[in-house]
Amino acid sequence: MPARKFLLACFLVTTAITSCNQHHDSTRQIRADIQRQLNRSVEATRSKDIDTYMDCIPHDFALKDEQGKTISREQLRQNILRDWSIIRRTLGIQTKIDSLEVHGTAAIVYTSQHWEREMLERDGKTVDRVLTTQKHKETWRKTQRGWMPYEINELGGEVFVNGKAYHE
Repeated sequence: MPARKFLLACFLVTTAITSCNQHHDSTRQIRADIQRQLNRSVEATRSKDIDTYMDCIPHDFALKDEQGKTISREQLRQNILRDWSIIRRTLGIQTKIDSLEVHGTAAIVYTSQHWEREMLERDGKTVDRVLTTQKHKETWRKTQRGWMPYEINELGGEVFVNGKAYHE
């Protein structure tokens, strides 16, 4: 009888470990898929490729501005192009996943962004070196097109202009 209990215990432990490893592999794959999508968006920003950038955003994504008004995809596109127009060049840009929690076909993803670029001042001639860091809490969903971001909340970061901290 003790041998049966031992074998049963071994079976249960093996099953639990296998299940845990499968979950870990699945989480690792989801993390890789989301990071790949983040990298795609980052590269689109670096090269100012608006079509690829917009392809990284789900068609049913709803973005709200500071006043709580929903921005259409076309307005988002115009806003991005406007913002990119004062960037002479990106010196370095990276978004990395700090952590994620998977809940079926949804994931809560914490990211850190680091973006250094040369930007034109209002006079259209003077160039500043701008570095921004930003942490985000993002909600991603598995769609037919793969993992896509659906909600992005800024958690804070810093801005440096020509090496000096900038405060609005």
